[in-house]
Amino acid sequence: MKFNKLFLFATFLLLISCNGAIVYEEIDLQVETEAWIVQEEGAHSFQMIDENGIKNTWNLREENNYYSESGSAFLLIPTRKTMREMHYQKFSSTILGDFSINADAGFSDGNAWVSFNMPNLSIDFDAVTYDPIRLYLSPNSGESFSWYVDDNDPPFQFQIVTDYEINGKTFTEEVAVFELTSRTEILEPNDIVKFSFSKDIGLIYLELKSGLKYFRI
Repeated sequence: MKFNKLFLFATFLLLISCNGAIVYEEIDLQVETEAWIVQEEGAHSFQMIDENGIKNTWNLREENNYYSESGSAFLLIPTRKTMREMHYQKFSSTILGDFSINADAGFSDGNAWVSFNMPNLSIDFDAVTYDPIRLYLSPNSGESFSWYVDDNDPPFQFQIVTDYEINGKTFTEEVAVFELTSRTEILEPNDIVKFSFSKDIGLIYLELKSGLKYFRI
């Protein structure tokens, strides 16, 4: 048995030396995917207003455009190294907490994806097909919940639409529209259950479990 392992190890080393060591792969963000990251100067700070006329300011706290490394190995010897480009933004609000968005270039055998992350939930969707990939609820109550693309009966509705109308305004650019339709019992009244995000200007609508609505100014 020991001889067989040594033989396999030596054979693999020979293959590595003959074929040029590690397979290196760099995957860049496509323009269509990175377009979900609003890069206009005015997007670094924006305001929303609730139905009672109270304004809420969101400020850009973090922004990173970088490459994430992953890889594979055989017998502890690296065989593949993949660098995926990501673009990340994080906004903070004194009333509603943090909101972030991440665009990920994905892998060679899978599409790129985009993630929206609210204080109590996060959702990932395929940047090519626009199908939801994963939902994660993380309320303060401590009872978390996860849904994945292979699961049945998603507890939410998610779609990308154009000519989206809300609060008397029409947004002609693509808008991601999310609504949590079940599992709301584990959430607190101030947790977010609905939101809309415009590809053109960013976050434009929020609704809490309590029913309170916020609109982009």
